[in-house]
Amino acid sequence: MSYHRILAAFDGSELAEKALRHAVDLAERKPGTHLTVVHVRQRPVVFGAAGYGFVQPEGLEQEIAAHESALLARIQQWTEPLAYAEIAVLTGLPAPAILAHAAARNCDLIVMGSRGLTTLKEIMLGSVSHHVVQRATVPVLVVK
Repeated sequence: MSYHRILAAFDGSELAEKALRHAVDLAERKPGTHLTVVHVRQRPVVFGAAGYGFVQPEGLEQEIAAHESALLARIQQWTEPLAYAEIAVLTGLPAPAILAHAAARNCDLIVMGSRGLTTLKEIMLGSVSHHVVQRATVPVLVVK
């Protein structure tokens, strides 16, 4: 099957990079294919109650910005040879953000790594790839 609009999810993990390589390869095989690479910012949940709350460590925003800049540079490096590539930085819960962006861009394929969370978080919260596979209306290529 030939795809025209591919969305690749990228969180900086090894498997996400492997998935991005697959997405770039698919896009290169068919001239005119559009590739959108998304990175989803997921800010920590802040809890607070009368007199109690989360105090953000000093310099945290700068560390996050530096980390995101490094991720975007890696994405740019991989997508540079493509004629039709874009990078989108989204904010929110990863799976719903990926699905909404894929729908908004009329993507006909979603490519992503199989794991990004630690084992404990995955058991407690479920994996992003599993959520996307279960709710996507287009094919999803999960790279291991």
